[in-house]
Amino acid sequence: MRERIFGFLGFLIVRSIGLTLRVKTHFPDDKTAVEFQRRFANKDLSTELNYLLAFWHQDELCLLNYWRKRNLSVLISISKDGEIMNRLAQNLGYKPVRGSSSKRAVSGLIAAIRKVKVGYTMAFAVDGPRGPIYQVKEGICAISNKTKTPIVPVRAFCSHVKIFEKSWNKAKFPLPFARVDLVFGPIKHYDTSDLQTQLNALSAPISSR
Repeated sequence: MRERIFGFLGFLIVRSIGLTLRVKTHFPDDKTAVEFQRRFANKDLSTELNYLLAFWHQDELCLLNYWRKRNLSVLISISKDGEIMNRLAQNLGYKPVRGSSSKRAVSGLIAAIRKVKVGYTMAFAVDGPRGPIYQVKEGICAISNKTKTPIVPVRAFCSHVKIFEKSWNKAKFPLPFARVDLVFGPIKHYDTSDLQTQLNALSAPISSR
């Protein structure tokens, strides 16, 4: 009951703030921009157009509103806090898969692969659920290789944000009426090291600094 209540309250807060955010997307080149928009616009389950979204755990709350109701599945921890996030994700129109890098990792990986194979796009906080921060875990690249699905790296940079400094991931919570710049890397297959390098290389646009 507690998780259901907090999940719904979280949804109300995230969605209300999301209605005020100004989101701008940035791509490394025009070809990537066209390819992403082609995949993003697809609302049907298609294994030709789905992808794996890779981001740092701290950017999670800044990304939630942009991908809502896009047939996007998310891998969520099986912890009590994860159950709150599970309820929040469901309310926002996501398709959660429960799993963890520390518990039931194999079952979470198998469930994620099944989702991708039927056409869902999946999102991964690649240094979660407990870090170390900015270090990519192997799961997303294993799923990419198994399903032949490309990875889309993204960072979120917010003009007005509350940073939870005591959390391991330095979580960022966007404040009302903030500008959110989504900076994407190339859409392709990565190994763990290359994906980590790519995510760390993405930086805020000069206009937003």
